[in-house]
Amino acid sequence: MNRLKYWLVFIGGFWSVVCGATDAAREADYAERIAATLNIGEIVWLQANERKFLSIYTETEYPDIKEAAIILHDKGAHPDRKPLIHGLRTELPKHRWSTLALQMPLRESGAEAEDYFDLFVEATARLRAAINFLEKKEYETIAIVGHGMGALIALQAQSALQDDIKALAMIDIPVTGNRSASTLEWIRQAELPILDLLVGREMPIVAVSAAKRRLAAKDNTHYRQVSINDDEAMMVKRVYSWLRRAMEAFASAENDDEKEPAKNEADIQGN
Repeated sequence: MNRLKYWLVFIGGFWSVVCGATDAAREADYAERIAATLNIGEIVWLQANERKFLSIYTETEYPDIKEAAIILHDKGAHPDRKPLIHGLRTELPKHRWSTLALQMPLRESGAEAEDYFDLFVEATARLRAAINFLEKKEYETIAIVGHGMGALIALQAQSALQDDIKALAMIDIPVTGNRSASTLEWIRQAELPILDLLVGREMPIVAVSAAKRRLAAKDNTHYRQVSINDDEAMMVKRVYSWLRRAMEAFASAENDDEKEPAKNEADIQGN
């Protein structure tokens, strides 16, 4: 076991006992495997709450474009999980978006979605560290793309991060009735553009949950819910297409808001 892996396991194991933190041994195993196989992008070690965690930074092929997407994997996974997370982090840079895929906090193998709710604070701290990294690189537009539990983590964190992120794409957000995951309330509060990418709508529980989310987002004109087949390549395409359109529409709306006071002032002077 190398020194970094030993350090992660020892420190992470201690904090897991005292405060229910991430499974550091699993993170270290994933980091070791990623380091041995990574061929697109570069590993960047970030730090949140005195704990180092792995991320993968992949720069866009358009060097003058200052847009970046933070990629969040599902529960129990890692920032290069194939096919979806790998596809998102490697394909978006071909379409103007640099990516930073994060290792999110983990529970033990086999843990349920509800077991991850205690990790939301730690996950939000990692998102803040990722935003700081991208802002230091002078990215002007930052979005978050989350899959499964990663989507739920991003949704709950967006209120704390709303001044720094411009859009949120949620892929197959989990259905949960747990009070710790106030999905509908988080959607009601959100003002930024949201893509709610729905997989498996034919399941009754998924359809009911999707309808509730649409109702919760009724006042957000930048919310879009889209059904899609379980096709990872199409999901990736849908995400980068939506990001482009959403940012164009959002920029146009902001420009209109800036022009309105000037118009009203001109009307007053005319009277």
